[in-house]
Amino acid sequence: MGHKAYGIDFGSNTIKVYRKGQGIVLTEKNIVSTVGKDKRPVAVGEDAYEMYERAPASIHVAFPIKRGIISDMDDMVALWNFAGKKLAGHRRFKGGDFYLSVPADITDVEKKAYERIITDSECKPKKVMLIPKPVADAYGLGLDVEQSSGILIANLGADTVEISVLSRGGIVVSKILPYGGNDYDDKIRNYVRKKYNFLIGKRTAEFVKTSLISAVPDDRAVKVVGRDVVKGLPGEITLSSAEINPLINDRFDDIAVAIRAVIERTPPEISHEIKQRGVFVTGASSWINGIDDVIMRETGIGVNVSKDAQKTVASGLGFLTEHSKLAAKYAIKFK
Repeated sequence: MGHKAYGIDFGSNTIKVYRKGQGIVLTEKNIVSTVGKDKRPVAVGEDAYEMYERAPASIHVAFPIKRGIISDMDDMVALWNFAGKKLAGHRRFKGGDFYLSVPADITDVEKKAYERIITDSECKPKKVMLIPKPVADAYGLGLDVEQSSGILIANLGADTVEISVLSRGGIVVSKILPYGGNDYDDKIRNYVRKKYNFLIGKRTAEFVKTSLISAVPDDRAVKVVGRDVVKGLPGEITLSSAEINPLINDRFDDIAVAIRAVIERTPPEISHEIKQRGVFVTGASSWINGIDDVIMRETGIGVNVSKDAQKTVASGLGFLTEHSKLAAKYAIKFK
């Protein structure tokens, strides 16, 4: 049997795991349900997500990564132990090399915490490497990271937007914006409560977002169920893209302006190649219709949207598991 190696993308909403020689073998919600003062896990992943906003007050249900930073280490270790059992089946999940993506624009302490998820778990790793997320993203896109002198990637995630410029294998500029798809859900929920005196949950808000959100004019509509605040009874309302899109459109403009600002901070020789290649957009919110037009209008540069935008980081980590010497070049080293 070949040497075991795994590439892990710990996203704010979802964990994706690539196993060397097999591809992406696990996609799981990054959420944990616990009880008691000792925070004993009772459900993890998809099972915990089913309990979100439905569990009694005695059960705490939470996403343990916020804005790209680990907010609850115990929950993350419990989640990884659960993932390890799923990966191992009936065998013990032990040993192997682990390649983890981490945001480029967070502190060394915050990056080091990602390593602890693995080292504090039951899997007893042989080696843990932390890889800058933009590098993994670029390899997942199939780009020639070593030879390219100008790559700009905007990863539109669930909790953050990470904008990075790479050149000859190194990160030249990187910037994180503290908002993402989850914030769009919150805006929708707040709007519905204020406008209609109607309560909807996060899962329903997410459905509204994926059904209606567009960066360009749209005429879609959906019916949603929830609770009438005045009557205190279940009900149903219809929401349209014409009323939902204005809640979010300012954020799209902010993203485009931030991308332009990053380009303006980039040396001319590098920005010239970026203009030739175009901006690459990845991440959980890259599906939004018209986001490429907004970015192009602000920057004057073409935009490339990946068909597998939510998997590029995990795929890039997978590529590095297959090329361990190359991965060692990018591994983050702490002073």
